[in-house]
Amino acid sequence: MTHKRSTKIGLFASVAFAVGAMVGGGVFALSGSALAQAGPAALVSFVVAGGIVLLSAFSFMVIASKASREHPGYDYIGKVLGKPIWGYLTSWCFYLAGIIGAAFVLNAFGSYVSQFITPEVSPVVWSIVGALLLTLINLGPASEIGRVEMFLVGGKLLILLTLIGFGLAHFNPSDLFPFTPHGGTSIFTTGAFLFVAFLGFNVITNMASDITSPQKTIPKAILISMIIVTIIYIGVAITLLSSHITDYSESSVGSAAVALMGPVGGGLVIAGALISTLSSGNANILGASEIVVRLAASKKIPTIMGDMWHGHPYVSVLSGAVLYISLILSGQTQTVIDLANVTAILALTIVNIAAARTLASRSHTGFRLPFGWFLPMLGAAGALMQFAFIPLIDVIIGIALAGVGAILYSLRHSAHLPRFHRRIAAQVEAVDGPLGRSLHE
Repeated sequence: MTHKRSTKIGLFASVAFAVGAMVGGGVFALSGSALAQAGPAALVSFVVAGGIVLLSAFSFMVIASKASREHPGYDYIGKVLGKPIWGYLTSWCFYLAGIIGAAFVLNAFGSYVSQFITPEVSPVVWSIVGALLLTLINLGPASEIGRVEMFLVGGKLLILLTLIGFGLAHFNPSDLFPFTPHGGTSIFTTGAFLFVAFLGFNVITNMASDITSPQKTIPKAILISMIIVTIIYIGVAITLLSSHITDYSESSVGSAAVALMGPVGGGLVIAGALISTLSSGNANILGASEIVVRLAASKKIPTIMGDMWHGHPYVSVLSGAVLYISLILSGQTQTVIDLANVTAILALTIVNIAAARTLASRSHTGFRLPFGWFLPMLGAAGALMQFAFIPLIDVIIGIALAGVGAILYSLRHSAHLPRFHRRIAAQVEAVDGPLGRSLHE
């Protein structure tokens, strides 16, 4: 018989998981591309993108404050919107965004290894190696997953802060001119491009039942992680400008490090890129696996999808691996980014609408926002506007992937296996899920 552990995840660990999910391929692969599109005005683009996502983050704070044992995680969304499927679709879309996001950061991992270490080996090969490594880690002892994640987050932040320190030391205000070499509109088009760079904070809400005092801790963790990530992105962009490199690309951060810190510094940042992308991929895979296990435990998907072996969610990990490895092999990096954006936008829109309805209720007693329902609706509009910058075919594919989730939901009764479900539910009840177990001593 298993016994429920009382240890919970605190504010520091919650922030670490969120930052680990957000600061990955984005800071190393997107920073240079953003400057190529907007020049120094990309600094504003980062703020614009972060601001749009923050509007939705406020809605997450509202929803998290309504989570309870009766309506855990996103189940409250189904309650306030009148149909349980809305809460389920939110979880499913975030599952997809996590798995697709893992493919994106693993692509970045492969690019850095290929360009700076083994130019003769294809980036795809190293991306697959990274994917297999993270898959094996997530199939291993769960206590080790948390230790690996905390190590990776701490290491990459230390390296990035060192690089930013060198950048600020060499910064001159003249580096900001001309500020908008590609026109003022590039600020907003680049802001839309950077939307995906700020996704990942939702991992905190996914693990709400594992967090100490979630109604208080989650809003703080989301806000703190968003602030940290925005500062890091802006700091890295300033560093690129102060390095005076002339060609901005996916590998610009490494080039800037060599220019500012010499070969040793370049090697340090390359190591940071590898650590950062692996950390982000690990956080995405871990969070996505958690979602599937809890959906199976709550009988929202076919039971087999959440089956566990000695406490390890092998089915969700392996099925996710099939998807992110397939995306890596496709070689369509931009499409991968677009699909991550589409699935996340769908989830953010549902969350914003649910938060607006919650705040409009006179009986609401949870977390409140200034101006009531207005900010969530503004967040929904800001998220939906991003569709204008995504190719129609990618929007259709992303919506189709969400539709697959609806099909699985329709099979939840016919594919229910009581014996498997008892095993899954017992594991979830005993240790608060994979994310909580991963940080238990």
